[in-house]
Amino acid sequence: MKRLTMWTLTVGVGVGVIGAVGANGHEPLVLTPVVTTAPLFSYEGAPATPDADDPAIWVNRDDPRRSLLVGTAKDAGLLVSDMSGQLVQALLPPNAPHVSGDDPPTPGGINLDPDKPCADSASRETFGRFNNVDIAYGVRLGAPPHAARVDVAVVSDRGCDRVRFYKIDPADPDGPLTDITAANVPRVFPERYEQPWDLQPSGIVAGPRNNPVDDQNTVYGLTVSQGDVDEIFVTQRERGQVRQLAIVAENGRLSYRTTRTFLFGTSFSLEDEQGLVYQWTPCREAVLEEPQSEGIVFDRTNQTLYVAFETIGLYKLPLKKSPAFVEVTNASLIEPVKSFGQAYHATPDDDEFECAYDPDGPPVPGDLVQVGSDANAGRFLEADLEGLTVIAAAPNRTLLLASSQGDSSFHFYELRQSKHTHLGVFFVEGVGDTDGVHYVPVPIGLRYPLGLLVIQNGEAPEPTQFLFLDFADALKALAP
Repeated sequence: MKRLTMWTLTVGVGVGVIGAVGANGHEPLVLTPVVTTAPLFSYEGAPATPDADDPAIWVNRDDPRRSLLVGTAKDAGLLVSDMSGQLVQALLPPNAPHVSGDDPPTPGGINLDPDKPCADSASRETFGRFNNVDIAYGVRLGAPPHAARVDVAVVSDRGCDRVRFYKIDPADPDGPLTDITAANVPRVFPERYEQPWDLQPSGIVAGPRNNPVDDQNTVYGLTVSQGDVDEIFVTQRERGQVRQLAIVAENGRLSYRTTRTFLFGTSFSLEDEQGLVYQWTPCREAVLEEPQSEGIVFDRTNQTLYVAFETIGLYKLPLKKSPAFVEVTNASLIEPVKSFGQAYHATPDDDEFECAYDPDGPPVPGDLVQVGSDANAGRFLEADLEGLTVIAAAPNRTLLLASSQGDSSFHFYELRQSKHTHLGVFFVEGVGDTDGVHYVPVPIGLRYPLGLLVIQNGEAPEPTQFLFLDFADALKALAP
């Protein structure tokens, strides 16, 4: 048995209070969790092993105390917990492998059906793998004005390169989530755009090409936008593409169609301290791997998309007048990670590389050497930059939280039309290696009067080490 990146952690958050932490020379606040869900355990060679990644909070508008936490567990599908952290439902992906009673346990239990690989898998060995999740409220299941509206958990199926939809109904005796994905949902990224880097040669010519699902350059990060048309924004694993999808109702089920594509450059022309130009890209740990984004969030108030490229930084994309194809320029990068633009040595190991940034000594024979400079490095975020969530939004102003996975910190930014400000940083006790984060600004009973933040914990403690704290104690820690 092997412990891997584990499940989620819930923490109360006060916007006005946390925003000041670390901003005026104060030591960063260390929050203690209010509730934790049980850690998950991963097994080598298991057909559907759990691996927590991304959480989303569904707010029960009739009784917020009965809200639900929906989290992705990759091969193990979706896990649904109540506000006390107790598991209430586990759902394997539709394209799941056979799981017998002789296999290591998984939250979804056994699956006696034969292997059901993704329809496009030429190897017949690629199965559903749920990566990110978000919530859409009041989605129509047909044409207005009489079509039913439902709340939906929207999920990126990284394994099969699809988006899937689960109706949320806490009164359903079979479980609060029910799959309402249309049978014919298309692939999200049937093609990819290659952007090779000369320093780490792959022999590939830049440009678009067919994208076999078995290569897993598939749908990855996901966020929901709701307005006149309910839409989804998704990122592509190990590539520079982001897509905007419109949700489409089909006979009581949901599908989607692509409305816009964004192409992010993955290499940069930069200037050092002396004004000399140099070409730079983040170190690629594999020859065919490119910089990727997973964290993504949409600010509806300001019609702005924020995208976190793990080894590059935070992008800001106003969308009010964007065309159907957007080639994203370096000007949209508003907050680079600390290693951005810096020198590194890349030590080859077959088709993979060991990357050492800002190296102290000379390269060893065979190393690839990337020239660099501290002139372009960011000040706050340690790669990988992962989850994003909007804390508050007003016209021309957004308060954003970002997960800096490299040092297990969480950062608040105030983002205005023409500038951005780093407001503060905090840590969470016993938490590290965080991917997904999600905040809802709705009081959830007496325990979370200022709303609820949920984060994934990649360093979950043993099951007996759950930590609970009334959020009032966190407020006292900030008293002068």
